[in-house]
Order: sequence, then C-alpha cells, then structure tokens
Amino acid sequence: MELPKIDEKFIKQYKELLICGLLLLLAVAFGIRQVVVTVMKIQATSKEHKKQKEKLKEAQKKLKDYEDANKRLMDKQSNIKKVFQPKTATEDSIASFGGMFEDIIDYVKINNLMLRSVQYKINPPDDQIYTKFPTLYNVCNVQLMVVGTYVQLEGLVRDLTVYPYFINIAQVKINPYEKDDQYIIVTMDITLYSKKQQSAASVMGAGATGGAAGGMIQ
Repeated sequence: MELPKIDEKFIKQYKELLICGLLLLLAVAFGIRQVVVTVMKIQATSKEHKKQKEKLKEAQKKLKDYEDANKRLMDKQSNIKKVFQPKTATEDSIASFGGMFEDIIDYVKINNLMLRSVQYKINPPDDQIYTKFPTLYNVCNVQLMVVGTYVQLEGLVRDLTVYPYFINIAQVKINPYEKDDQYIIVTMDITLYSKKQQSAASVMGAGATGGAAGGMIQ
C-alpha cells in the first residue's frame, strides 16, 4: 500500500503561520505588559501627589497654629521680658547683641535640627520698634533655614519661647523636604533687640516721643 504524499508547500505555509501567530502573541503580551506598567506608574504618581498634598495641608495647619501661638506669646512676653543690654559700651551694632546669636544657634543644635543657612539684617527700616526708637535700640532680623521633624521644630519654638530676653518670632514657613518626606524645611524670621548706650541728649530726645510704645518692652 502506497503512503499518501506529504504536501511540503502546505507544511511550509503552516510553519510560517505558526511563527506569525507566536510573534503576534508575543507582541500582544509585550503590549499588555507595557500598558500595565504605565497604569501602575500613573497610580503610584497619583498616590504620591495625594500624599504630598495631604502633607502640605498638614504643614499649613501647623503653621497657622504656630502663628497663633506666636501672637499669644508676643502679647504675653512684651510685658514681662527685658531687652538685652550689653555689659560694655560698643559702637558695633553686631557686638551689641552679645551672645544672643550663639544662643539661637545652640537651640538649633540642642534640638537636633540641621542648619542650612543663617542670614541677618541690622536695624531693618521696617521694624516698628526701630522706627520709633532708633536712638534707644539696636535691632537685628535673623533668618534661619533648618531641616528637621515637627517634633524638633516644636522643641526649638519652645526654647525660644522661654528665652529670657525679648525677641520676636516674626514668621515661620514650612515646606516638605525634597530628599525625605519624613522631614521638613523650616524658615524662621527671628528679630533680636538690644539697648544702645545712651548719651543724655539722645535719651531726652527719645523721651519726647517714647510714650507711644513705652509699655511694649522694657
């Protein structure tokens, strides 16, 4: 009995169709994988944005709390705290603040905050006390930028609150830390005051206009 003849052309076409089918399946599988990866990335990005938005909202709430607490603190400490007075006379405005700068930096270190930068401005013309009493007080606005946690920031604010001399925490700005969402970047504006060494003439001249804010600091 003679075996049927194999159609080699048919077999070749069948192999080609099989290969094309496999290639098509691989392409579809790769496409599905890319779609899944893209969707996962979009979901992760959306989740991270939502997380950052919540953190920013929390930071804004805490900032509002700090501002309210600082206002209450200013109202309280303005009547009980003394203005720093150098032990020796000096014409140098910076030197007139004695160790106040070092005290502030020490508070930053004690609370384990990382100090990014320190900037200062002597006798800023927009300060109300300096504007009214330029011959009586030296004023220094210090801007600190630090990195740390909310707990560490609370420790710094607490230490500044009990500082024995009159200072003004004028502003506190809080932003997320780009390298680690467990930390925050804090910018604080702190105003320091010190008494100037007075001549008799300057004291008399200041006394003529000193009634407007006489109860503010001592």
